Amino acid sequence: MDFRPRRFLESGHVQTIYNVLFPPDNTLQGYSEDILLPTSDDSGDHLYLRHSPKEFGSPYLILLHGMEGSSESHYMVSVAKEALLRSYGVVRVNLRNCGKGFGLATRPYNAGQTEDLHSILEYVSKNYTQEIYVSGFSLSANLVLKYFGEREVTLAKAFSATSPPMDLKRTCDFIDSRAGTFYRNHFLQTLREKVASGLYSISEEMTQKVMKAKTFFDFDDFFTAPLSGYLNALNYYSSSSSFKTIQNIKLPGLVVHAKDDPVVPSDFWEEIPWKSLPHIKTILTDHGGHVGFVSDPTSELPDGRWLPKLILDYFDEQRKTT
Repeated sequence: MDFRPRRFLESGHVQTIYNVLFPPDNTLQGYSEDILLPTSDDSGDHLYLRHSPKEFGSPYLILLHGMEGSSESHYMVSVAKEALLRSYGVVRVNLRNCGKGFGLATRPYNAGQTEDLHSILEYVSKNYTQEIYVSGFSLSANLVLKYFGEREVTLAKAFSATSPPMDLKRTCDFIDSRAGTFYRNHFLQTLREKVASGLYSISEEMTQKVMKAKTFFDFDDFFTAPLSGYLNALNYYSSSSSFKTIQNIKLPGLVVHAKDDPVVPSDFWEEIPWKSLPHIKTILTDHGGHVGFVSDPTSELPDGRWLPKLILDYFDEQRKTT
C-alpha cells in the first residue's frame, strides 16, 4: 500500500504536526480500564496501562508511544481504534511518568528500557492471551527493535516500529542542530517541566543543571543517563541504540520510516543490512514526516490516516501464516 501525502500537506513538518493539531476522535475513553503494573526493578515504579478488552484468547496489540507522548497520543488512539474494529484487544502503555502515569515513577523512561516491555508482555500473556503483537512509535520504536534484538525467545508473534531513532547519537545530533530547533525546544520544555515539578528526588545542583540544559545531549547527560543507570549520555546512546542488535531479530516485523522525517534523520537507513533480514518488512516513504502519514481520504481510509491500516494489515497477514 503506497503512501501519498494529502494535497497541500506534502511537507514533512506539516505531516508531523497535522495529527497533533487535528487528532482523531478519541472514542476509547468509555471502552478502557486502567491498570497499574509494577515495574520489574527495585524502584517501586509503576506503569499506567489503558486496557481495551476482548474475550480471553483473542489477539492483543500492545502500543508504546514516543517521547513525551502518552496512551492518548493521536497514533496510539488511531491504531487502537483500528485494532478494536478487527477484534484485537488493546493495551496502550504510558511509559514512566507519562500521561496518566505522571507521578507513579521515581525514574524517567528512556529509549533502552526494554525490561518494562518484557513486564507488559508477561502480564498480557498471563492474563489475556498467548497471541500478542507489539507496535512502537518513535522513541519506543527503537525500544521495540532493541528488545526483539536482545531476545531469542519472546512472547510476541510479530511487531511494528514506526519512525525509529535506531542510532540515538545521530538522532540527538540532528535534533540539536539548527534543523531540529523547533522540536528540540518543544520536547525540552515538557521534559524540564517534569523535573521542575519535584517529581524526581535529585539534588538542587542537578536540578539547576537540567533546567539550564539547552540541548538534548546535555539533558540526557545531566539527567536521563545518570537516573537510568548509565555512565553518561554517550554510554546511554551506545547501550540503547537498536541498530546494534537489529541483525539478531528473528521475529517477523514491519519497520516504517519517511525520508522527510524532521525529527529522526533517514540517512542511517541505507546503512542497515535489511537484505540480511528477510523476515522484516521495510517501508521507506518519500513523504510522511515523523509518525505522520496523512493521505487523502478514500473509501478504504475515510479519515486519511494511512498508518493504522498498514500496521493492522501486516498483523492480520502474520496471523494467517502462524
